[in-house]
Amino acid sequence: MNLKIRFHLSYPLFMDKGGGVTQAYEAVKALNKLGYDVKPLDWFSDELDFDILMLFGFTHFNPQIIEYLKQKNKKVITEPIFVRTNSYIFNLLAKPLKYFPTLNMIKVRYQILKLSDFVFPNSEIEKEEIKIFYGIEKEKMFVARLGLPSYVEELENEVSEELFYQKYGIRDFVFYPSARISIRKNQIRLVKALKGTGIKLVLTGCNDIEKEIENEFKELTKNDKDILCLPVLDKKMLISAYKNARILSFVSLAETAGIIGIEGGYFKNSLILSNIPIFREYFKNFATYVNSKDPKDIKEKIFKSMENKEKNNELREYILNNLTWKNHAEVIHNCLVKML
Repeated sequence: MNLKIRFHLSYPLFMDKGGGVTQAYEAVKALNKLGYDVKPLDWFSDELDFDILMLFGFTHFNPQIIEYLKQKNKKVITEPIFVRTNSYIFNLLAKPLKYFPTLNMIKVRYQILKLSDFVFPNSEIEKEEIKIFYGIEKEKMFVARLGLPSYVEELENEVSEELFYQKYGIRDFVFYPSARISIRKNQIRLVKALKGTGIKLVLTGCNDIEKEIENEFKELTKNDKDILCLPVLDKKMLISAYKNARILSFVSLAETAGIIGIEGGYFKNSLILSNIPIFREYFKNFATYVNSKDPKDIKEKIFKSMENKEKNNELREYILNNLTWKNHAEVIHNCLVKML
């Protein structure tokens, strides 16, 4: 497959070290393995030296560029990475904004999706909400699920459990890795749930705290011997942390799917997840689901899960067989074959 694909990310790497960047990296890597020539969009190129533009995210891009490409018979595909952070009603009420004469976020998103030849949501939930909120026809949307990041299997055997333990001295903890501490990621409720219980909690992303909750978070975690607040870990230390963790507690209020849930499940951590439809679609009956707005419910289910010493072997096998970037890339490939 000699087709040339050029891709664009919503945010540069120095701004976003989270799942969206991982998704772009892994999708590009998997498409290259299938024989496509996939590289970043060169804004200084004075020639249209590619066949397809691939967008990761659908908010920060100028629709006029897509209109120009369509006039030149180029194809455009988009992975929206749509996380509904506002209420269902709010999104319905915002729908008319796509028809406003002046540009706004809803209109930009609508135009990008409408002009795209194919759209690849990460779940059936995301696909349905894009159809409802933006009026995009289902016929051009195909679910490409997230997968286990490639570095996990590449580094797993060379990273020991002792790496994390020797540096931080704890095992059998509740783990919530994230790129930042934020309202949406909901770490504060997890901290409140475990405060004073003696259960060890490890959080990452503590070097980037959302301003609205910074003071509260620092006050809750200050001088607490049971809470370890770390910056984003490098890949080897992250793998070692998963190997030491007992529970992966992912209590975010909204997600596209959540790569850390896939990682935690692969390392046989017990999964304590928010009771949101996207997690149930991805992790089925392999996880315990909580009311992410209720610290008491989070606490009770973590306590119960701590009593279970068995490793989740079935979840690991499910992830290896179903949640892979090879599968993700093949969904895109099958559409491109039909399109070109």
